Amino acid sequence: MAEHVVKRGLDIPIKGRASGEIISLESPASIAYAPTEFRGITPRLAVRKGDEIKQGQSLFFSKSNPDLVFRSPIAGNVTEVRRGARRVITDLVVEATDSQEVETLTSHSLDGLKSVSRADAVAAMLASGHWCAIRTRPLDNIADAEVMPQSILIGGMETGPAQPLATELMSADDADALQAAVYALKACTDGKVFLTERSAGGHPALSKIDGVERHTFSGPHPAGDPGVQVNLIDPPRGVNVVWTIRAWDAVALGRTLLSGAFDGTRVYAAVGAGVKAPRLVKTVIGAPLTSLVGDTVEGNLRWIVGSVLTGTTSEPGRWAGYYARTVHVLVDEYKRELMSWALPSLGQWSFYRSFVSGFSKATREYDLRTGLHGGRRAIVPIGAYPKVVPTPDIMPQFLFKSILANDLEESIQLGMLDITFEEAALCTFICPSKTEFGVILRDGLNFYEKEA
Repeated sequence: MAEHVVKRGLDIPIKGRASGEIISLESPASIAYAPTEFRGITPRLAVRKGDEIKQGQSLFFSKSNPDLVFRSPIAGNVTEVRRGARRVITDLVVEATDSQEVETLTSHSLDGLKSVSRADAVAAMLASGHWCAIRTRPLDNIADAEVMPQSILIGGMETGPAQPLATELMSADDADALQAAVYALKACTDGKVFLTERSAGGHPALSKIDGVERHTFSGPHPAGDPGVQVNLIDPPRGVNVVWTIRAWDAVALGRTLLSGAFDGTRVYAAVGAGVKAPRLVKTVIGAPLTSLVGDTVEGNLRWIVGSVLTGTTSEPGRWAGYYARTVHVLVDEYKRELMSWALPSLGQWSFYRSFVSGFSKATREYDLRTGLHGGRRAIVPIGAYPKVVPTPDIMPQFLFKSILANDLEESIQLGMLDITFEEAALCTFICPSKTEFGVILRDGLNFYEKEA
């Protein structure tokens, strides 16, 4: 077992992490998919408004690969197909009914999956409704089933701010489901399948898995990011790609393969200072945000689906996504203090030594809010960005300037295809210029895909 110690990065001590027992919620009155969440997929509807559907029935599929389907976690009626600019489908809403009908898929045994062919494994995973959980490095697109990956990495840890841990997202009983997914994924590559976990106290389900090469990680965020782990274990060579999938998403895939029924259950964490009682809840994919969060504090709030670093701003009337396992509610109010730059600011936290807290390691959580504490300005060359970027040989300041200049060749040489969105987001968090590096990186990757 190889051990990796990540020294560069940053654990953000933000208030509002969820803990305690997982609360099982009643089946929601409605669920929704947002096809725009699945980058690179042009959706084609498999249902129409007013259709009655079974649990696990296909709602839409990929235009470029009709076998790549997205399934409903509940039985019900299709009540809305919302569209945005240029008729892009933004929401597909299903209201629950009392129907108990379930779409039946092909079930597999562990022994059968252990010797499955690549074609059969790909077909089964595409039909499962969970193929979209498999992403690529570089570019972070949904994996192309026709491309043989250099290797596959299954990430079994999470280090993001207020994100639920692997021990909260999986149980020891999930070992068989995870093993089924490992066998299916292993059939898709001639390379290795890597399984990563936390150095201190790995998950019991991960210790029982065969057919993988194990790696442990320790250190600050983004040590748990699969993209960073790929860069440190087996970075893509030449035109090759590496597939990544989170272990808890692999469990959902494995359950579907073994049972022959779409597994749409999800554990979400409702976190943040805007939530009265941060909690872990068990429900289904695409449940309403309000049902996950429960009671909120009074005042202006900002709802974020996903991490505060890389999540998406949302509204309380919308639904949770497929990829995110967190709904973070921030208090969107902040007061400006006269001469605050000259005060010790004992109750505040900063990455820099502009506050007293900057001279010591954070020992408690802070109510970090959305204020910029200043205005936007040109990039300030203070050399801080490399301190939060663990991917080797990345000079963030020069990289992002080359992307802004549309210098594609230099951007690639400086690591545009290597740096992850978590690393870019950490650069934004510590940036005195308030620069949105994640947006810059996405624009650069879009330009690369257009020109490639």
